[in-house]
Amino acid sequence: MDIFKPFDYQACDLCGLCLHGCPVMKLPLDEAKNEIARLIGGYETKHVLKRCTSCFACNFICPHDCNPTKLIMDKWHEKNVKNGLPARAEFYIPTKSPNFRSYVVDRLPEDEKAMLRNWEDTSPCEEVFYPGCNWVTAPFLAKTSLLDGISIRGSLDLCCGETLFRTGLYEEARRQGMKVKEHYEDMGVKKMIIPCTAGLNMFCNVLPKYFGITPGFEVQHMLPWLLERIESGQVKLKNKLDLTVTIQESCYSKLFGDEYMDLVRKILNMIGIKVKEEDLCRERALCCGIGGGFSHASGYHPIDITLSAMRSLRLAEKTKADAIAVYCVGCMHMLSSAKISYPFTRMPIYHIVELIQMAIGESPLRRNVSRAWLTMMGIARNQLPKLISRQRFYME
Repeated sequence: MDIFKPFDYQACDLCGLCLHGCPVMKLPLDEAKNEIARLIGGYETKHVLKRCTSCFACNFICPHDCNPTKLIMDKWHEKNVKNGLPARAEFYIPTKSPNFRSYVVDRLPEDEKAMLRNWEDTSPCEEVFYPGCNWVTAPFLAKTSLLDGISIRGSLDLCCGETLFRTGLYEEARRQGMKVKEHYEDMGVKKMIIPCTAGLNMFCNVLPKYFGITPGFEVQHMLPWLLERIESGQVKLKNKLDLTVTIQESCYSKLFGDEYMDLVRKILNMIGIKVKEEDLCRERALCCGIGGGFSHASGYHPIDITLSAMRSLRLAEKTKADAIAVYCVGCMHMLSSAKISYPFTRMPIYHIVELIQMAIGESPLRRNVSRAWLTMMGIARNQLPKLISRQRFYME
């Protein structure tokens, strides 16, 4: 699925199926047809430009491979360039400071701050584990023998820029992607292991296909890398976990296909976990919640983001699984934070690394709840006071 080609205006017959089948909007077919026609015509829409979470599901629904997600993101881009973003959005921009991640990092426990200082090492290294901005806010996940033998290198300044791209801030995403590429090439990196599917997509798809920037190193996601270690016996499974989980799919995993999404399920099965699929899963899976703030109309409004995350939590609840399993730390942060606003969901949230830790006899630190409270405190102190502000800022 190539989400980076332009929207195919010629192939679109205004059937409306993309928005009719959208797992978020679920518009009646007549209204869906009207919305796509208005979108293509350059008119304001009632639903799509405000409610879309850019989860890419519509690309898989479209019968003519027109790439409607790209059309929507391009419209957001136009609005961002012309009108700027509301002041409240600044706290969610990774290249601005302070932001919602830097607030958390500044308040981490000392043991995790020490880890981050070690990760800032820029000495030559041929193979690295790239933490991205999400793992930098949860270094406790890296306290495991699963990562033995690989050097973790990165910092908050080396965010891959995925949220910038998905918000339609294309030029800022290009600048950030180039910065990260050059940083690791200067270190002499030959192979990079990435734990975040969004980062994988940035390096494998966005940078080369959209911006013409090709990283000079091999990129591999953490899941096949971990599976190789398990199958080779380097990681020895000791316990079968008597647990049922439902999976919060990473939006970007859809772009890498069933083979990629099957990896998660294969690993979980190997450690004894039974998966209960949600009504909306794989290509139709909902975003964890952060996508609720991507639209130009939302501008990262905390209510939009929270409601989007609560929708995912309620869907997970319906499975009656014991827990929610994630393989994206961003999803872990988002759902854990949403549970504070929606305490009716009692399902614990486990990152797949934590589940594998349990299977090899390690005890995960389980700091996602305290991390969620830090995130919410940062939003309350830095973003909420700006909700009534009429000020706007420009990125491009």
